Amino acid sequence: MLLRSFYFLKELLINIERSKSVTPPFFIELFLIAALIIVLSHLSKALQITAFSILFFLLYIVEKDKVKVFLICLFSLVFLFYSPINLKGEVGILGKIIDKRGNNYTIFSEKVFSDRTWYSYRNYYKIYYNKYSTVPLSTGKNVYLFGEIEEGYLDVEYIAPANNKSIMKIKDNITNRLYENIKNEEARDVLVSSFMGNLRDKEVFKETGTLHLFAVSGMHVFLIYSLITSFISILVPKRNLRLVLSTFIICSYLILTGFTPSSVRAVSMLVVLNIFKLLDIPINSYNILGLIGYLNLLYVPENIFNISFLMSYAASFMILFTSNNVKNSSLKTLLIPVASYIGVFPLSVIYFGEISLMGLLVTPLLTPAISLLIICGLFSALLPWKMLHSFSTFFALSVKKFVKLFTFFEPFTFDSQFLPLFLWSLVLIFYVLILTHFRTSKS
Repeated sequence: MLLRSFYFLKELLINIERSKSVTPPFFIELFLIAALIIVLSHLSKALQITAFSILFFLLYIVEKDKVKVFLICLFSLVFLFYSPINLKGEVGILGKIIDKRGNNYTIFSEKVFSDRTWYSYRNYYKIYYNKYSTVPLSTGKNVYLFGEIEEGYLDVEYIAPANNKSIMKIKDNITNRLYENIKNEEARDVLVSSFMGNLRDKEVFKETGTLHLFAVSGMHVFLIYSLITSFISILVPKRNLRLVLSTFIICSYLILTGFTPSSVRAVSMLVVLNIFKLLDIPINSYNILGLIGYLNLLYVPENIFNISFLMSYAASFMILFTSNNVKNSSLKTLLIPVASYIGVFPLSVIYFGEISLMGLLVTPLLTPAISLLIICGLFSALLPWKMLHSFSTFFALSVKKFVKLFTFFEPFTFDSQFLPLFLWSLVLIFYVLILTHFRTSKS
């Protein structure tokens, strides 16, 4: 019975992929509708339900594939039951420490206490805490924290950690080892963030539009995955066994990132790709991106307001679009940073009110250095070689000094968002038309 169900599911997925009527891709459409429903839930429940009804009425009229409409409606229905929590004043949070750098912590919540009530609520919180604790505060610890929210900032009064053990202790051990081996604070920050993310000294990279290179993204995961598969391919001749081993190792890498939204997205995409390769099921890359996005929102609906999450998906979509339309590898390498920049541009304008055009120039130059930084960071944490530590320190500081050379060009700031977003929309349309024409002319 289980085997029959598997073959039925496999045939269904193959038929979905081959169907020309599924435009846009099923999971991309599902992801976008789920995101819209979550955003509307923050405005009004009545507006959310009304918009949901109108949207699917229109889909039913326009879309030829009624089964697709029914499935989208069914899978997105769960988000109608999501109710956001407006945290204000004194709050209590039960969660887990997923990142620790000095006195800066990132907490992933499971429950929150507000207005005399406990709520199940998953979200990320960045806090600063420098007070004494009888139990060491380390990555992986379950904690209860109490504080007050003022103007969106959580001022923590105290943290009570549990004396529990977690697999994420591995991250803490590797970070501590790197701190012991790399004495220079600036170099240490660059090296740790190259493969774990969460850069602390951001100003130089923010001014030059290269900050995204130090937030663990698809590029970082791909580089590490490439190293893993290259090593495994030497030792393991069987394809399926290689896929299983590489999948397990890249999933373990999530421990080092603290399961941040962008790293979860990138690793999940690779895992799904490997699973479908093992099962010999063809699947559209856009559908994989949409599926992972949908599952991310299902687990943490508030991710839709997380800038890291949004930038990760915007950049990934543009990179996929470019990769699918450009077959020349040299041209593709040149265009991918441009595609990523186009993807994150509107979010930078909306969230930060500024944009650095130097990012277009510096990103392609800095991208190869990130690979070496990742290798230096990992090996400096694992190996006791002083010569390696010295080289890693020198190289990390050199990268930062190189980026500083481009800070003379001030980022553009905007009083109004209309003009930059309007110009961006024209650039996006032009870019899409050029690549689409380029593909059709080649074929």
